[in-house]
Amino acid sequence: MNAEKLEAFLERIAVALEELVRLVGGENTDNGAATERKAVVAEAQGEEPGPGSSVQKVEAPSMLEAFLRARGIQIKTIPTEEPADEIIDRLALYIGERYDLVADLLIRLKRAMQLGLPISMSLKGRPPLEISSVCQLCTFLHQMAFLEDYQYSRAPKYVLRAKTTMLPKAQRFLSGQWLERFMLQQLKAIDTQLTALTGQRFPFEYLMNPQVVLPNGSDFELDLLAAIGPRVYWIEAKTGNYQQHVSKYSRYVQTFGLDADHSFMVLADAPESRCDALSSLFGMTVCNLKAARAKLAAVVTSDIGKPEWARSLAGA
Repeated sequence: MNAEKLEAFLERIAVALEELVRLVGGENTDNGAATERKAVVAEAQGEEPGPGSSVQKVEAPSMLEAFLRARGIQIKTIPTEEPADEIIDRLALYIGERYDLVADLLIRLKRAMQLGLPISMSLKGRPPLEISSVCQLCTFLHQMAFLEDYQYSRAPKYVLRAKTTMLPKAQRFLSGQWLERFMLQQLKAIDTQLTALTGQRFPFEYLMNPQVVLPNGSDFELDLLAAIGPRVYWIEAKTGNYQQHVSKYSRYVQTFGLDADHSFMVLADAPESRCDALSSLFGMTVCNLKAARAKLAAVVTSDIGKPEWARSLAGA
């Protein structure tokens, strides 16, 4: 990529980052934005990752490290945080908060991206808010090189066309990482709100996608393990094919020494009746995206002895 194209590409990402900040809230410094742009561009060009961007053997947060070690679970690797994580988190938040509006697009992209195929999607007759949300998401994904191409033909055609990419980071994100990152944002929001309500700071730690070795010698990757105060919460996030995982996870609940209230499986769009049935059958809290934060808030407030705060922590 020559200098002119690189500069234009950086500018596109800068615009996307500014728009994401505006739409999902939060602050970002110019220096931070520049760092994120460089990281995304470097990965899009297939360059070698810089220091701190690879998966390495690193020290786990002290409480969670002790929690796992006490149960005979060894941490192998923990993905290190990357400069681009902040913009990835903002994009995940955008999707999670508008999932009902963009779910159809995500399903199509997930199917097509396995072979880097194009998609064509008619938006004729869709509500204006859905059209706007879908087009905005495609714009963000294209600006980040998570889509190779994107076009939308307005009235009278109302047709969206996009070309998926086989870029590993894009495939991981669209195949389900967005939901993991969204749940991390919900935990962080609960922790922040808890501090505002109590006037005190509770210890907060988390591990994203740690590779561990279970007591029986099996390798396993957790989606998210977190601690707020003295209590530990395990969250697995699934955007599809949960059936093959739920039975296995229910067995691991005992390995982790957690009860059903502190072991979550979040499904992107399963109906509540199905989630309730799965919860009863498998001894985990199974919930859909809409109910996830409220369920987490209820457990956290119960753990600290203030259940009346649940509504506030749920963002209601």
